[in-house]
Amino acid sequence: MTATWIGTALEQLRSNVTGANRKGNVGGLLARHLLSGDPRFNIEWDVNCNETWMHDVYDASNLACVAALAYTIHATGDGTYLADLENGLMRATTRDPAAAGHGTALHDIGVLLGLCIGAQLLRNRSESYAIWCLSVARQLAQTPSGRTDALTCYACHLCTKDPLAPTLDMQSPVESRAAFAWWFRLPSEISKAPHEQLTKVHESVVQDALSASLDRYPAHQSALIWSCIRNAVSDTTSDALRSPATVVHALRNFETAMKRWRWDSDKLQKPIRWPIRSEREVQDILWLILRPIFDDLEDEDTLPKFGHSTYRADFGIPSLGLLIEAKYARSAGDFKTIEKEVLQDLVPYLKTPERYSEVIVFIYDESSSVQNHDTTIRALRSLPGISEVLVVCRPSQLPLGS
Repeated sequence: MTATWIGTALEQLRSNVTGANRKGNVGGLLARHLLSGDPRFNIEWDVNCNETWMHDVYDASNLACVAALAYTIHATGDGTYLADLENGLMRATTRDPAAAGHGTALHDIGVLLGLCIGAQLLRNRSESYAIWCLSVARQLAQTPSGRTDALTCYACHLCTKDPLAPTLDMQSPVESRAAFAWWFRLPSEISKAPHEQLTKVHESVVQDALSASLDRYPAHQSALIWSCIRNAVSDTTSDALRSPATVVHALRNFETAMKRWRWDSDKLQKPIRWPIRSEREVQDILWLILRPIFDDLEDEDTLPKFGHSTYRADFGIPSLGLLIEAKYARSAGDFKTIEKEVLQDLVPYLKTPERYSEVIVFIYDESSSVQNHDTTIRALRSLPGISEVLVVCRPSQLPLGS
């Protein structure tokens, strides 16, 4: 049921955007800009101003026309009509932003952002356009509620290196919350993303859109809400895919991946060789495999003391309640030692079940003693708390004892 509704909602929002997919339509141009070529939207855009539009429609005294031309030049990189754009911005900057009342073109975020993009395009000719646009944007940012909208912040961001930061109000309209989520997907802002807040924003947008009449939203707001819902679905799916089974799957393919482990022959002038001599190198490889998947992967997580001793697991993934213990077997005789070490460590490892409740044991067998693998795997799997035991052999291109 939920999946069906989401599909219907996304299609309605998409329909709102495609209704503005016309040459020179500011709403359509802004929607495309906000979606930034998102391939998931799957639309053939027809919003750019062309020669016919310039001849029949363009009016340098009309702010919406100037904004539409700026969006087009920014998207195409074609500077044919830069002089026309500058003419329009020169006329715009003669206006007093303070005299513009609500309902005028300067209070249309689509127009304002287009003008800011135009000012950015003409910055090498004059800074005055960006200064004027910034004054307009900062005036709009001063709202009675004290909340600064993300798109207004973006307008400032286009004009200056010191942009405003958007504020989150969970009681604000759904399009404002969707814009807040969009802001933190900008390349310059993604590293600052407040993940807990964004999760709540995604959830609230999905829930509120469930009961909203989505056909009432204009193109750019529809694009923001569409993007927020799609990303909420993607993030939820991604979280569902990050599980202990994901860890097992990744580590089970260790041997296959080691096909590309470098150990060049002496025939090369500068051979590259990556030796694996100890447990430490195995830990390094596991980190490289798992860290891109699990943001909360902990390296050598220190566990609470057990008696007089302090224990450190090789890796912990708190979000999964999972510990990963890496072992290195130099010879067949090491397997017996590994079994004893894991048995000894297991009790302190799982002493805090509210944080860690299961362990995966990963053994790198330098000696390729495959005759011992099954016995060790069966023994360790029988222990409570151990969810999986994986044993891999060194790649054949690495000489023994490298």
